[in-house]
Amino acid sequence: MFILKTDQKVYDKLPAKGEIPSLFKLPKIASDYVNLPLFKNWIVGFTMSEGSTQKKRLHVTLFNAFKEVFNTNRKWKKKVFFFLVFIINLVSVLKLTYKLMNFFSFSGLHPLIGLKGIQYLKWLINLRNSSRYGNLKFPE
Repeated sequence: MFILKTDQKVYDKLPAKGEIPSLFKLPKIASDYVNLPLFKNWIVGFTMSEGSTQKKRLHVTLFNAFKEVFNTNRKWKKKVFFFLVFIINLVSVLKLTYKLMNFFSFSGLHPLIGLKGIQYLKWLINLRNSSRYGNLKFPE
């Protein structure tokens, strides 16, 4: 954005690394992430990228925004190499399953594609064929 806003055309005339002013401040609280217009589609992209970007490993505010989007109070646990892991128990599986299906299938967001798209479709087929979840509303 700095290059576009300042109409920079020559690489050698760019300021040194760390001297380019930030044009956008990162949100300070989880709800500020949730309110970003792109955030839900960002979650789709994050999911497709296996949710494993190094910078996001311990970004608790960002992961709390996920909790807000999926309306859950599940805890994040720190695991090996300081990654955050979302822990689910069997009691909350049905509620979260329905929320995930609504989010990825019925929210009008960018669809999951690639390997995550294939894994999601297989997951839906398994759910549809199960006696426990077969009565849910599934995407066509």
